[in-house]
Amino acid sequence: MLWILAGRLSVASGHAPQDPAQAHSDRGLRAMQAGDLKTAEQEFRQAVDLAPRDATFLGTLGAVLGMEGKLEESDGFLGKALRINPDDLASRRNLASNQFQLGLLPPAKANLEKILRARPGDTTSVLLLGMVKEELKDYGAAVHLLASVPGEVSRQPKALAALARAYYNTGQKEKARQTLGKLSNRPADPDGIFLGGQVAAQAGDFGTAKQMFDSIPASYRHAAQAGYQLALVRYRAGRIDESLSTLLKLMDDGHDISKVENLLGWCYFRRGEIKRAIAALDKAVSLDPANEFNYLDVGMILLKVERPTGALAAAEKSIEVAPRSYRGYRLKGLAETRLGKMTDAVGAFRQALNLNPDDEQSILGLATAQWDDGKVRDAQATFKKGFERLPRAPTLYLGFGTMLLKLAGTADPTAESRGVSALETALALDPALGEAHRQLGNRALTKGRNEEALRHLESAAELEPESSEVHYALGRTYQRLNRTEDAQKEFQLYQKLKSQISSPSASADIHQSELPAKMLVPSRLSENPTRGQAEAEH
Repeated sequence: MLWILAGRLSVASGHAPQDPAQAHSDRGLRAMQAGDLKTAEQEFRQAVDLAPRDATFLGTLGAVLGMEGKLEESDGFLGKALRINPDDLASRRNLASNQFQLGLLPPAKANLEKILRARPGDTTSVLLLGMVKEELKDYGAAVHLLASVPGEVSRQPKALAALARAYYNTGQKEKARQTLGKLSNRPADPDGIFLGGQVAAQAGDFGTAKQMFDSIPASYRHAAQAGYQLALVRYRAGRIDESLSTLLKLMDDGHDISKVENLLGWCYFRRGEIKRAIAALDKAVSLDPANEFNYLDVGMILLKVERPTGALAAAEKSIEVAPRSYRGYRLKGLAETRLGKMTDAVGAFRQALNLNPDDEQSILGLATAQWDDGKVRDAQATFKKGFERLPRAPTLYLGFGTMLLKLAGTADPTAESRGVSALETALALDPALGEAHRQLGNRALTKGRNEEALRHLESAAELEPESSEVHYALGRTYQRLNRTEDAQKEFQLYQKLKSQISSPSASADIHQSELPAKMLVPSRLSENPTRGQAEAEH
């Protein structure tokens, strides 16, 4: 990370040259300049022992410890230096750097803002604050700060990655690509290119990600990681056969590891090769039996092929290896719902929400189980609580609207209008919800509003081309509009899709629906893990 040391090398501590503490400090500074951090640490520890109230010695020892990766210990010495001298900007900056690396973003932000109030032109602090803002998802502020110090950013691959992420998240895709291009132009830095490819892939810019991963030389020390990322990008772009080929080559090269087998299983699933998919995921489990995501993925595939008993066993195994993870309980609830064990399902979803109250899919699962158990008021109360916690969660509005439309014509005269309003809200939050388009299209069709139905159902067919229900409804709409040839094509598609044993449609899989790319992906990638974990794992 960024360590501010230059100012310290010329700062006098106030001790006489012959002072023993100053002598240790001088030797420590020479060791630092020579890159011998171990010796520097030893010398500054002795200087601090002799002069425990010297802010310069304390701050420099904190800086050395930070450079060695001893962040928490470094924080202690930097904090002592600042209590003695609150105006020591170098120590404050180094403390902020530590806090950023430790994920302590609010205090890092506060320290950097204090520095910039005292010294507005401090470009290093501007850079750090921009990266903190990006981690806090304040993307507009991150762009403003990082773009204002291009020289500092261009020297730091992680800063370039942060700026690119901020551009992607503010809708400036071309600027994001230009920023990542600065990483691509560094053939001597394959780590930076690898990081840039990850950023593009996480943003759904699969073409850019593929270009970056393709440009990494075969001699790269993390070539297997790069190959896996390339396979993942191809998978998420829908190029399943290419992803499969990349994974098989990795295995031929001796990289038969758990996550490769996991993604291989999903490739086979997308190709309709269910036995191979389950076999690959079983192999992933055997290679890493402590990884909950392998069990979760086996369970989701078993649910997709109508084997809920096996899915329940996978969920219970996931809970066994990760008892504090809400995901296993969520899968358990889904499997029990399919098995008709509604009381058990309600209990599983409640446990998932105890562990993660903001899990959108568990809220939806709980309400669905309550509805299926005939407890309509409980289901409505669950949705109400969900909206209070997650007022902009589109799939909750989709689920609530679906439930209300089923109540249309009952004792609740407002159910239908409220259901339509909820579905429209879902689409306002996420226009790519094909199921919301389908339901609104079907309702318009039953009301005789054929043009409105056509608009929604054509959108649904574009978003969910593998949904047989959408093609059937669209065929009926074309019939109403006397478009006989188009209607026949849709009914043929409907019959073809209905004849398939399994249709790997992302929209039908609520476990995966939080992904912006509307397709099934391995569970480990559907949760948006912390940046550090994501970069280390993928």
